[in-house]
Formats: sequence, structure tokens, C-alpha cells
Amino acid sequence: MEMTVGNKGYMTWIALAVVVSSVTAFTGGYYTGAITTDGDSILLVDDYGRTIKLDSIPERIVSTAPTPTEMLFAVGAGDLVVGVDTYSDYPAEVANITKVGDYTLSTEVIISLQPDLIISSDLVPISQLELLEDQGIPFVILATRTLDDVLKDLRLVGILTGHVDEANELVDELEDRIEAVTSKTQAVDLVKPRAYLEYYPYWTYGPGSFGDDLIALAGGINIAENTSSEYPMLTSEFVIAQDPEIIVYTVGYMTTTTADEISSRPGWDVITAVSEGDIHSMDDNLLSRYGPRIVDGLEDLAALLHPDLFA
Repeated sequence: MEMTVGNKGYMTWIALAVVVSSVTAFTGGYYTGAITTDGDSILLVDDYGRTIKLDSIPERIVSTAPTPTEMLFAVGAGDLVVGVDTYSDYPAEVANITKVGDYTLSTEVIISLQPDLIISSDLVPISQLELLEDQGIPFVILATRTLDDVLKDLRLVGILTGHVDEANELVDELEDRIEAVTSKTQAVDLVKPRAYLEYYPYWTYGPGSFGDDLIALAGGINIAENTSSEYPMLTSEFVIAQDPEIIVYTVGYMTTTTADEISSRPGWDVITAVSEGDIHSMDDNLLSRYGPRIVDGLEDLAALLHPDLFA
């Protein structure tokens, strides 16, 4: 099959996949996978350690989470997307694409779209995806945990869709932007503030999460870096004891948090960030969707933690 508008033909796709697999592996949240060839088909290992076999470039893709949707459009494969989940709202073009549900997928709608691949995140129960696999529709799970993983999965999506050049150009640009931030925030003499990043009241990012990764790369110290889970719910007493010097909360679908609400929490008036008014909001989409816009989130977070460096 021949693809147009920036896509490569099938044999070129295979050749590029071989080149990529010879120099790198794709690291997800749980496993390290790689792309290899098997005769005239391509084998890949997704972020759940699952092996998927594809015989050609997918022509009809359903995305069941906002992150893969943004990745597909970012690498130039938006024209292949025939269905998206309810929460996919970026870029604007997805408004006119058939919706297939959210955490509960509409199996009937997805089957009616006749996709040859489903790309999902780890938010969708795998049992639902397996039902669709039983109908002959393969699926790939993206489950990134670090900023590095985001870049690797973008390259993976580029290979899956035949948009290798576009994906590589995008990742190169994102890497340059990340370097522009970390060249300042990782200076050995930089004073790093204690930071509390709240994506829902009292819920934050713990060790191993991309939120923890972002705080470190932005030049901060995550007050929850030594907690016992990736996404812990903290107690008020814990936050007070950690005394964050800056508080960043997200604004989006799930939250109605305000700076005034945080300031008025019992006992929080003794926290440095509260007493000094160093409380800031950020767009939830830039911190909860681990797609290409996560670099926007890194830049914004770094500017809040170190306004003197990014004036």
C-alpha cells in the first residue's frame, strides 16, 4: 500500500523501522520494547510489554485517550484518525471526529468505524481493549512515565503511522526546548525551591511519575518525592510539615481549586508559599497529558519556579 502527504510506502516504513530498532529501544512506564521485522511484517513491544504484529501502515486509527490523540496529530497522522475518546479536545480538528466513549468504550461504535489499529493509554481498562482485539482489531498501549518516555513514544507513533521524518523533526525540536530549560535549571549552584504540585485537592505526583520528573527538570524539589506511590493523596499535616516554598495547582475539567481556597485551608497559613503568596495555577492539560504539550508544561513550570531565569 502507498501512503501520501508525508507518509512513506510500506517497504520504506519497514526499512526505517529496522534502522530505528538498531539504535534504540522504546522505554515505557513498565517495560522496554523495541521494533523489529518478521518477514514482511513489523513487530513492536508496547509500554505494557505486549508484542503486536502489523502487516502494513494503519489506515484507520481509533485513539481512546487524549494523549495518543495529541501525539497522532503532532506527528502529522491526524488524517488517519477516525475515532477518539470523549476527552480528546486537542487539536481543534478532533471536534468533528466520531467519539467512542471514555473509560467505558463503545465497542459497537469502534467496530463500526472499521479501524485497523487502536492506540490507547493505560487509563482504559485493558479488558475492554481485549474485547476489541478478539474482533480482530489490534491495540497498542502508551504508558509513559517520564519526559524521556514521551519523546520515545512520539517516535514510536511516527513509525506506526509512517510519519517517521515528521516525528523525528518534532522530537528534535522538543529536545532543543527541553535543553533550553534544563541548561538553566540544572546549574549546580542553583537554589531549588520546595514545590507542591497539586492536580486535584491533596493529590500530587510521587516518585516515578512524569509530574515528579517535571518538577526536577524545572529546577524544583518535589515535597512528595519520597512518598510510597506515583500519585499519592497527601494529608494536610504532611504538606504543612514539608513547608513548600511554592504551590502550583492545576485548573481543568476535574478541579475548581483557587488560590484563595488553598490559602484558607486550616493551618496552611504557616506554609511559606501561602504566607508569601507564592501560589500559582497551571492548565491541567499541560501537566496531565503526557504528549508533546508536556514540554509547554515544563517551560511554564520552570518559569514559575525560577522567574528570574525566564524573565
